[in-house]
Amino acid sequence: MTTRDTEKPSSTEHGHRAGVTGWIGVGAVTLGTFTLVTNEFIPVGLLTNIADDMQVSIGAAGTTVTVPGLVAAAAAPLVTVAVGNLDRRIVLALMSIAFIVADVVAAFAPNIGVLLLARFALGLGIGGFWAIGASIGGRLVGPASAGRATALIFSGVSIATVLGVPLGTYLGGLFGWRTAFLATAVLGLAALALQVTFLPPLRVDQPVTFRQLASVLRGPNGRAGLIATLLLVVGNFAAYTFIEPFLLQRTGVSAGLVSLFLLLYGVAGIVGNFAVGRPLATRMRPTILAVITVLGLSILAMPLLGLSTPGAFLVLAFWGLSYGALPVAMQTWVFTADRIKSEGGSALYISTFQISLALGALVGGRIVDAATVSTTMFTGAALAALALITFAALSKPVPVDKI
Repeated sequence: MTTRDTEKPSSTEHGHRAGVTGWIGVGAVTLGTFTLVTNEFIPVGLLTNIADDMQVSIGAAGTTVTVPGLVAAAAAPLVTVAVGNLDRRIVLALMSIAFIVADVVAAFAPNIGVLLLARFALGLGIGGFWAIGASIGGRLVGPASAGRATALIFSGVSIATVLGVPLGTYLGGLFGWRTAFLATAVLGLAALALQVTFLPPLRVDQPVTFRQLASVLRGPNGRAGLIATLLLVVGNFAAYTFIEPFLLQRTGVSAGLVSLFLLLYGVAGIVGNFAVGRPLATRMRPTILAVITVLGLSILAMPLLGLSTPGAFLVLAFWGLSYGALPVAMQTWVFTADRIKSEGGSALYISTFQISLALGALVGGRIVDAATVSTTMFTGAALAALALITFAALSKPVPVDKI
């Protein structure tokens, strides 16, 4: 069942699609994705400060990334089904409110337990917002511009990596990690204001069901894409969650330079996000295989070449480039390789991505506490290699006219 079957646009939506207002609505959703990604990953650049303040280990501090990821994984499909045919504009607003409340509680958390409770609430907002927001671009600006709108919404991921996380790290370094969470609360408030002001009513005549969620799993290419996504994202975040202590301990860069390295990673991610679109349109399967290969080699290269500042700088550029292309590439594959396009498909992909992110941070934390930061990099590279083998074995070529 397609999005067109389940989400019939109202006359109000057509009015918004016709003008600039529709694109402002897309921008409002993009600010929402920027906010949620900044929120989710902001502890990555502040793990040492959080661990010291809360008097816990680096691995334990890493659970501030694990918890929202796990909760978001469950929330994406459950919220999508639970909200029924509720106006999607209202759903997005409620999820944005969850961001704001979670950040304020985190900023004033007296201990790790309260901080993790706040991150739990954040996970609810992330799962619900991603599942709904990722699929409404075409409804705001019309089918002809749906691709550009969706790409813009997902660019919030890379832009947050470029601006949100490094700026959060910078603010946290200057004024304390709690200030960074207050800043993201303000960001969430701005996103909420824009959504309430510019999004049109987004009604759904037929709500998503669990049967629709299962339709993605029945497609062989969809299954291959989801399995590869699981392995890749677990591997990526087992390594990337602990890039800050790696740079400090192994590369030997100063705390001030960590933000610059994260900025480089994010800029490369934006390039990868937009650059992968054209090759995906003509050679989707080979492009995805190439993205997986470069990502795995980049993670592997970090503990080998990243022991010097120039080496780490170069590796992070390729790592960011390939990871920036990954969500667009794998989402395109899952949504189009079996010709299944629906809000339910969006929820299932987001769920897979988020649970993988959470597992990656959890696995990485266990490895860091039991072994070394470098070991997380080797683990991530091994999982990327397994993803490459799995995708190559299970996926089938897709004719260009079906993309």
